[in-house]
Amino acid sequence: MRILFACDLDNTLIYSYKKKQDGYICVELNKGREQGFMTAYTFGNFADMVEGVVFVPVTTRSVEQYRRIIFPNGYVPEYALVSNGATLVRNGEIAENWDLIDKKNLGFRLNEIYSRYCKDKRFINCRIVDNSYVFVYCSPDTDAEKVTRELADSVPLNVELSGRKIYFFPENLNKGSAVSKLDGILNCDCVVSAGDSLIDVPMLNIADIAVIPFNFSGEPGNHNKIVRAGENDIFSDFVINYIKSGAFSQ
Repeated sequence: MRILFACDLDNTLIYSYKKKQDGYICVELNKGREQGFMTAYTFGNFADMVEGVVFVPVTTRSVEQYRRIIFPNGYVPEYALVSNGATLVRNGEIAENWDLIDKKNLGFRLNEIYSRYCKDKRFINCRIVDNSYVFVYCSPDTDAEKVTRELADSVPLNVELSGRKIYFFPENLNKGSAVSKLDGILNCDCVVSAGDSLIDVPMLNIADIAVIPFNFSGEPGNHNKIVRAGENDIFSDFVINYIKSGAFSQ
């Protein structure tokens, strides 16, 4: 049985320096500074986890940010869906024939959104990511949920919130569409997805099995099998254990 395991990265397998705890192992450097970490358990069992599945990282990270990650034992995923699925990275290199969205004709709309918000004092960061979408980071005194609702009515893109990050995604640019397209190429028998945020919901919805943390905000909207971590579980360790167990094949 061939399993496609589509897995979010940040707060699913990897934690930022803000969430680092004793014993966590650095797997990402940014300009020489330790940026991303795995728990010791996740790091130590990562190789066993990927051995029995087609492991595909699925992330809103840019290509540059994704390439900063050093997976345990020098592992390089054959496939990774980056910039929310707009870019397919194969064996570390960008796959030129991946066409989930039309980047050539998207530039004007992205530049228009960027120009509108790059000097907005509500945001402390604004940028276009991989010619695929626009991202803003809300200042501490900005009500991110309120601003997201306001922006959703004023821009011709899909507006989504994750923490203090607001994303402006073109139509069809979501993790679910990307995973479905890749699965059509790989033709796996089962899709298992793991994710922790609302941006992961499209990917969780198309999966045969969706793995989510205990405190997941909202539920995947379809009737697939939902596997929820326990209240005291570290989510990345729970994900590793679930995939290693092979329970999805039962």
